[in-house]
Amino acid sequence: MKSSLLDSPVPDNQAPILQPTALHATGKSTKNTGWLLDAPVPDIKAPVLKPNKTNNFFIAWVHNKVPEPIKKPINAAWSKILKLRNKYKYSIHESNTAIEGFTKQYTIKERPGTDAKTFLSAVQPIVVGLLEKHRQIKINLILTCVMKRIEMTTGEVFTTNAPFRSTTQVNLEVTDAVELYSKAVSKMVESMASFLMMGSGWKFQPVLQLDINTVEYRPLRGNTYIPLPGELAAKKAIINMKNMDDECFKWCLTRSLNPVEKNSERISKELRKQAEHLNWNGITFSVTLKEIREEQ
Repeated sequence: MKSSLLDSPVPDNQAPILQPTALHATGKSTKNTGWLLDAPVPDIKAPVLKPNKTNNFFIAWVHNKVPEPIKKPINAAWSKILKLRNKYKYSIHESNTAIEGFTKQYTIKERPGTDAKTFLSAVQPIVVGLLEKHRQIKINLILTCVMKRIEMTTGEVFTTNAPFRSTTQVNLEVTDAVELYSKAVSKMVESMASFLMMGSGWKFQPVLQLDINTVEYRPLRGNTYIPLPGELAAKKAIINMKNMDDECFKWCLTRSLNPVEKNSERISKELRKQAEHLNWNGITFSVTLKEIREEQ
């Protein structure tokens, strides 16, 4: 029976074992590698093309092969707005004021050649800039347009100035001015649509102007003392504490627990001592009605 090759003894191979050696660059070219690791970089001077018929043709051919830079596409509507804005520079000016500047009106005059929606889009940066500059105000916008109607029976032409108003909004420090303006525009556009749906044959003509009406916004706070109206004061049934801080809730509650016959509206030393005996933990002044809950 023949033995398997796998069971045969391993022959004694006397071949030498190759040892790796370090590579030393000589800077000379060899047939095997062709490297010039240490050789200096040759100073190659490219010939300068002198103008002639052949070179001009070659240069023109190269220029034709270079693609033009990609231009960013622009919306057609915005393109129209930018052209109008460059042609007619819109400006805003203070047109009216009252009560020592408590209320102010700003006006933007229209330029010919634009419809209402395009005009409102073009003046948006101006109005938003005004809103960002003036905070703590109530504001509403009025867009005035010329409306035209032709009497079908007589051919007589009627025109009228139609104002389209936005709702009144509050512009605070944290208000998004762009969003505020967008809401105002939406309301005015809605009013225009309602006007046209009346079926009287009116058509839009030039926009006259946009008015921005503002009034200072000063909400009442808990630390503001307001005298009672005469009718209520005459009843002698209400104590209106004369406090100059924001703790009117504390003084009212303390006085109700410690009534006096005279000068009950004053914040006296005695009243302050009485307030110290009450627990005001967890109460943040000034207190609003929403923070007062009735115990069940």
